[in-house]
Amino acid sequence: MGKAKTHVYAIVRVEEFYDQSTPIENKITVKEVVRSLEEAKAEVARLNKLNESKGAQYFWQTTRLIEDVDSRN
Repeated sequence: MGKAKTHVYAIVRVEEFYDQSTPIENKITVKEVVRSLEEAKAEVARLNKLNESKGAQYFWQTTRLIEDVDSRN
């Protein structure tokens, strides 16, 4: 049994309207994870345009999806 590692892209939101005393974990949310860099870039652009006046900023971050692989296949 092994582990498969696949690059995926987390779409992250930063809530900028909170004050400095708000814990960082309350300001940051992983909105979703997608498999395509192009999809991540497009979704971040869409969300930033949609929410530009709402005090939230979006960005994408590369991460890994680690899955168990059954070596019997």
